[in-house]
This record gives sequence, structure tokens and C-alpha cells, in this order.
Amino acid sequence: MDKIKEWMHNNGTTFGKMVSLLILVFGILCIVGSIRNWDWLYKPDASYHNKWTIGQVSRYLGRTTARVIGFVGGLLLVLAGAAWSYAAFFKK
Repeated sequence: MDKIKEWMHNNGTTFGKMVSLLILVFGILCIVGSIRNWDWLYKPDASYHNKWTIGQVSRYLGRTTARVIGFVGGLLLVLAGAAWSYAAFFKK
């Protein structure tokens, strides 16, 4: 764990680029998942848990509402990831 922390500290720009691209890709996957209606992502949770997930949204508010929330959340992640990627790759 210390090696990972040391690497992140020594390679901050590379780590920032990796994280920004991960956020961008995750946003794209959320958008595609909401359009394609991926069951593994939007299937209602079978039981109540203490965490608030998209499966809980599907269970209580309906699958269509969960897909809309996933799409909007994906758009926000794409915008944030694109802005962070631009800053990480092109700003000095």
C-alpha cells in the first residue's frame, strides 16, 4: 500500500490522467446502460439494504426513473470527466 501511495505522490499528473479517463468511461457506460436497459445495472434490489444504489431507486421509484437518473448522472460524469481530462492533458 505504501508503494501505491508513493507512486501516486511521485506521478501525480499520470494519476490525474488515469482518474479523469476512468470518470469519463464510467459516465459513458452509465449512458449506454440506461439506453440499452442493462438488467445487471437497473434490476431492482431484492431486499432492503442500508445503501442507496440504483437498484434501490429501481425498487422504490421504478425502473424508468432509475434509467433517467442513470442517464443524467452519466451525462454529468461525462462532462466532469471531459473537463478533468482536458485539464489533465492540455493545461500546463
